Amino acid sequence: MFNFRIALILTLITITFSGCDSHAYWSEAMQYHAIAQENLISKGICSSDQDCQQRALLYAESGEVSLGLVSWGGAYINLYETQDPELVDAIALKLKSYIPNLEGRMLR
Repeated sequence: MFNFRIALILTLITITFSGCDSHAYWSEAMQYHAIAQENLISKGICSSDQDCQQRALLYAESGEVSLGLVSWGGAYINLYETQDPELVDAIALKLKSYIPNLEGRMLR
Protein backbone atom coordinates (compact mmCIF):
# COMPACT_ATOMS: atom_id res chain seq x y z
CA MET A 1 0.00 0.00 0.00
CA PHE A 2 2.87 2.35 0.78
CA ASN A 3 4.40 1.80 -2.68
CA PHE A 4 1.05 2.53 -4.30
CA ARG A 5 0.83 5.89 -2.54
CA ILE A 6 4.34 6.86 -3.59
CA ALA A 7 3.59 5.82 -7.17
CA LEU A 8 0.35 7.81 -7.13
CA ILE A 9 2.09 10.92 -5.79
CA LEU A 10 4.89 10.65 -8.34
CA THR A 11 2.34 10.17 -11.12
CA LEU A 12 0.42 13.27 -10.06
CA ILE A 13 3.63 15.31 -9.90
CA THR A 14 4.66 14.10 -13.36
CA ILE A 15 1.25 14.92 -14.82
CA THR A 16 1.41 18.38 -13.26
CA PHE A 17 4.71 19.17 -15.00
CA SER A 18 3.84 17.43 -18.27
CA GLY A 19 2.59 18.98 -21.45
CA CYS A 20 3.40 20.08 -24.93
CA ASP A 21 4.06 23.40 -26.57
CA SER A 22 3.28 23.52 -30.27
CA HIS A 23 4.85 26.99 -30.59
CA ALA A 24 8.19 26.12 -29.03
CA TYR A 25 11.00 26.50 -31.56
CA TRP A 26 8.64 28.11 -34.10
CA SER A 27 10.92 31.09 -34.81
CA GLU A 28 13.84 28.71 -35.39
CA ALA A 29 11.74 26.60 -37.74
CA MET A 30 10.81 29.69 -39.76
CA GLN A 31 14.46 30.74 -39.99
CA TYR A 32 15.46 27.27 -41.20
CA HIS A 33 12.55 27.29 -43.65
CA ALA A 34 13.71 30.62 -45.09
CA ILE A 35 17.26 29.32 -45.54
CA ALA A 36 16.08 26.18 -47.30
CA GLN A 37 13.64 28.13 -49.46
CA GLU A 38 16.36 30.58 -50.55
CA ASN A 39 18.40 27.59 -51.67
CA LEU A 40 15.48 26.14 -53.65
CA ILE A 41 14.97 29.48 -55.40
CA SER A 42 18.69 29.97 -56.13
CA LYS A 43 18.89 26.46 -57.64
CA GLY A 44 15.87 27.16 -59.87
CA ILE A 45 13.63 24.58 -58.20
CA CYS A 46 11.11 27.34 -57.33
CA SER A 47 10.75 30.71 -58.99
CA SER A 48 9.58 32.53 -55.83
CA ASP A 49 8.43 32.08 -52.25
CA GLN A 50 4.86 31.72 -53.47
CA ASP A 51 5.86 29.13 -56.05
CA CYS A 52 7.57 27.03 -53.36
CA GLN A 53 4.46 27.29 -51.17
CA GLN A 54 2.08 26.36 -53.98
CA ARG A 55 4.16 23.35 -54.95
CA ALA A 56 4.44 22.28 -51.27
CA LEU A 57 8.09 21.32 -51.60
CA LEU A 58 9.12 22.52 -48.17
CA TYR A 59 7.43 22.12 -44.82
CA ALA A 60 8.52 23.40 -41.41
CA GLU A 61 7.25 22.21 -38.05
CA SER A 62 8.25 22.64 -34.46
CA GLY A 63 7.20 21.72 -30.98
CA GLU A 64 8.18 20.48 -27.58
CA VAL A 65 6.84 17.74 -25.35
CA SER A 66 7.64 17.46 -21.68
CA LEU A 67 7.10 14.67 -19.24
CA GLY A 68 7.92 15.82 -15.77
CA LEU A 69 11.34 17.41 -15.80
CA VAL A 70 12.34 15.80 -19.12
CA SER A 71 11.52 17.59 -22.35
CA TRP A 72 12.35 17.07 -26.00
CA GLY A 73 11.50 18.65 -29.32
CA GLY A 74 12.89 21.08 -31.82
CA ALA A 75 12.49 22.61 -35.24
CA TYR A 76 12.10 20.38 -38.27
CA ILE A 77 12.36 21.01 -41.99
CA ASN A 78 10.99 18.52 -44.50
CA LEU A 79 11.94 18.75 -48.16
CA TYR A 80 9.67 16.89 -50.57
CA GLU A 81 9.93 15.74 -54.16
CA THR A 82 13.66 15.99 -54.59
CA GLN A 83 16.00 13.26 -55.64
CA ASP A 84 19.02 15.52 -55.85
CA PRO A 85 21.48 14.66 -53.07
CA GLU A 86 23.59 17.72 -53.96
CA LEU A 87 20.63 20.01 -53.25
CA VAL A 88 20.00 18.34 -49.91
CA ASP A 89 23.70 18.59 -49.02
CA ALA A 90 23.76 22.27 -50.02
CA ILE A 91 20.78 23.02 -47.76
CA ALA A 92 22.33 21.01 -44.92
CA LEU A 93 25.61 22.93 -45.28
CA LYS A 94 23.77 26.27 -45.22
CA LEU A 95 21.92 25.22 -42.08
CA LYS A 96 25.13 24.04 -40.42
CA SER A 97 26.83 27.35 -41.16
CA TYR A 98 23.80 29.26 -39.86
CA ILE A 99 23.48 27.27 -36.65
CA PRO A 100 26.78 27.55 -34.79
CA ASN A 101 26.08 24.82 -32.23
CA LEU A 102 24.55 22.23 -34.51
CA GLU A 103 26.88 19.57 -33.13
CA GLY A 104 24.81 17.18 -31.07
CA ARG A 105 21.64 18.04 -32.98
CA MET A 106 20.26 15.72 -35.59
CA LEU A 107 20.45 16.91 -39.15
CA ARG A 108 19.13 14.40 -41.66
